Amino acid sequence: MKRMSNLNAERIVEILLDPGLIEATVRRPPRSRRWVAVFTGVEPGKQVWRTTGLTDREAALALARQWETEARQKRIALGVLAKKPTIRVRRGSGEAAIGLLTQKEVAAVLGLSVRAIREIERRAFEKLRRHPALRRFWREHLVGKVDEDAAAHNLLKSEIVALFGLTRTPLERRALRKLLGMILADRHGL
Repeated sequence: MKRMSNLNAERIVEILLDPGLIEATVRRPPRSRRWVAVFTGVEPGKQVWRTTGLTDREAALALARQWETEARQKRIALGVLAKKPTIRVRRGSGEAAIGLLTQKEVAAVLGLSVRAIREIERRAFEKLRRHPALRRFWREHLVGKVDEDAAAHNLLKSEIVALFGLTRTPLERRALRKLLGMILADRHGL
């Protein structure tokens, strides 16, 4: 559960407000011990797959992020327009493993199409990046001026049972379990 603590509300907002979103990741091919870095190269939208030669995942990820930062600096120097950042959770990914919802699961919970969720997500990220009140709130939160009331997020057992009663499909139930898991993990500081 170490990765859950790295992806808390503060980290998500930090990612959203960062104009140079880092999307670097590492993959380990089957039958290999060495990690391969996957990052955005000098051409925006073009992924680069480059072996790190490392067997330690954290060290390989740090190297991948460094390579992506260098590629971003080259793009800026060349005046290349950057691709708009996105955050995706795919089935079987590390994000899904820690309990984040896929677009399909969000669509099931909200009763919308995946395409509608994708468009809503795009517009929401754009609004969050531009909104001055969110930027002001985040600056206040970082210096400790904002006090969050953890008791406001407590659900009663009867409320949880009622939520499960509203689900219609196994996908909706699975998505609701993930949401409740994230709430409990956040409440207990996991």
